Amino acid sequence: MRRSIIAVILTILVVGMYAPRLYAQDQNSVSALKQQIIDIQNQGQLGFRNFTLCSSIVNYGEYTPYPDARVKAGSTIYFYYEPENIYTERVAGMYHISFTQDMIVKTSSGETMLESPDALKFDYKSRSPVLDVYAVNSLKLGQLPAGKYVFIAVVHDKLRNADARHEFTFEVVDQSPSADSQQ
Repeated sequence: MRRSIIAVILTILVVGMYAPRLYAQDQNSVSALKQQIIDIQNQGQLGFRNFTLCSSIVNYGEYTPYPDARVKAGSTIYFYYEPENIYTERVAGMYHISFTQDMIVKTSSGETMLESPDALKFDYKSRSPVLDVYAVNSLKLGQLPAGKYVFIAVVHDKLRNADARHEFTFEVVDQSPSADSQQ
């Protein structure tokens, strides 16, 4: 038993001596990997990932999508997306991301129902890089009549001076019981 106690104490001492070095190596590896990710994103094309029509959004990757692109008249709907390859500026140990997004709603025939430039503004500086960004747009349908509509999101990357556009077609249906039974 004495030998096993000595072995445990020696193991604790050896791990205690090397653990800080191993932790530092891991942290350096993680930091280097984050820098590589930023380099890849900064060279990639600006765009949209996971653009989804939702009934609710909780957090990054946590949302309740509509089963189809049909929504009830008068409701509030949400659009979730992750901006793809937003440029990260690195200056004096700081990381900076800056983008805006326009919201446009058009009828299926092309008539503009809503045009909201810079509806979303995101400008963030920190000592740690932000690798996962998501955005939420809410749209109150109010008295919008039943029919097909196109939601257009335009992202403007302020640091790269680049734009990306995404269109999503959805249908507003009456709140009548017959429309409910069709959903």
